[in-house]
Amino acid sequence: MTTLAAERAVGPAGAPAAPCLDARAHPLDIAAEGIVKRFGCVTVLDGVSLAVRRGETVALIGANGAGKSTLLRTLLRLVEPDAGEPVVLGESVSRLGGRALRRLRRRVGVVFQRHNLVPRLTVLTNVVHGALGRTDLRAAHQAIAPRALRDEAMACLARVGLPHLARQRADTLSGGQSQRVAIARALMQRPEAMLADEPVASLDPAAGEEVMALFATLTRDAGMTLLFTTHGMAHALAYADRVVGLRAGRVVLDEPTRPALAPVLERFFD
Repeated sequence: MTTLAAERAVGPAGAPAAPCLDARAHPLDIAAEGIVKRFGCVTVLDGVSLAVRRGETVALIGANGAGKSTLLRTLLRLVEPDAGEPVVLGESVSRLGGRALRRLRRRVGVVFQRHNLVPRLTVLTNVVHGALGRTDLRAAHQAIAPRALRDEAMACLARVGLPHLARQRADTLSGGQSQRVAIARALMQRPEAMLADEPVASLDPAAGEEVMALFATLTRDAGMTLLFTTHGMAHALAYADRVVGLRAGRVVLDEPTRPALAPVLERFFD
């Protein structure tokens, strides 16, 4: 079988690689430089380097245990890397601490597979929570939040198609609705970039396709950088500009998305 390294150079069946984004027009928003992470005697990330340019949508793929989620978390030091340097929105993350690190995290929206809504609170209050990093504790509940924040939260709900559920409790939502609310909450941060860890893995296929299409459209229309992890090649091919593949904690694939890449991705999961 043709090696991934060889296909990376010429593309499957000798197809030319798609042109890269112009570095001057699209500076880097997210980068990892030689990231190493060990849990005990297990090396989960083994010198991973990655670069995502402003406005790019990149899918990070790999089997279970490949290191996808760990890499995503090291970018904002939700997990501390043992070596290497994450760089996000021009900031060397390992050099930040305290307020500076919190300020950076406020600039990046994060959506997880588990939606992490507060079950007993209303949908609107959960979305208003997205503003906590840039406001005071009046954003803790929509009943005491300023009118401007409530209006902004309603606008975020409208962007995900759920303004009619604003007064409903979060624990009454379907899985797809819950993830839409989580996306609206992330938008409420006014982020400059988005990280998403298996954002639709907990949903049924129909709901997952609907939510992924919405998420990709919202970030693309806003010119926002998006790095998302996924188990499936269909979403990677449909919504990403580029696909980065991890295997055993190492980058073994980094290719612009194109239909001819499908056979490579199929073998990637062999």
